[in-house]
Amino acid sequence: MTNGSDLLVAALENEGVDRIFGIPGEENLDVVESLRRSKIELVLTRHEQAAAFMAATHGRLTGRAGVCIATLGPGALNLSTGAAYAHLGAMPMIMITGQKAIMTAKQARFQIVDVIASMRPLTKMTRQIVSPGSIPAIVRDAFRVAMEERPGRCTWNFRRTSPGRKLRTFRWYHRIRSSYRSHHRPRLIAPLR
Repeated sequence: MTNGSDLLVAALENEGVDRIFGIPGEENLDVVESLRRSKIELVLTRHEQAAAFMAATHGRLTGRAGVCIATLGPGALNLSTGAAYAHLGAMPMIMITGQKAIMTAKQARFQIVDVIASMRPLTKMTRQIVSPGSIPAIVRDAFRVAMEERPGRCTWNFRRTSPGRKLRTFRWYHRIRSSYRSHHRPRLIAPLR
């Protein structure tokens, strides 16, 4: 049986992702293990900020969304400078962050940060993925949004419930900034004669 991380990596491969920049950590180990078995190269960086800058620049140079990955709390917040850089330069970028399972964490709320709220001003898309079975559709939608109109950033946050759980491993989040929703898009106006 496939777990959520295998489904995510397969969806990223279908989008043509050839490399992901980032740092492995406890909350994203399942994804890192799935990456190890895939064709996608994990480029290790020494800091999450460097991973975000590399993903944004990769997006700018290739025209396809660059992807970076980080762990929970401070690691996820370290992506924000790179997200701002991608925002200012209109670079397509996907950020994937991890989060602890709050109910089963022995350390309670240690290093728990509301990544959704803190990244909302810097991203184009927000969505909660309730079922890992919907990951392929959400990934496709995220890449479409990141590449359309003025290219921009999308962020996912997943909660690690327990290692080895099948198809219920993660809750995914995606961000859509309200100013980019379809009813806020600028309309094409015919030139005046």
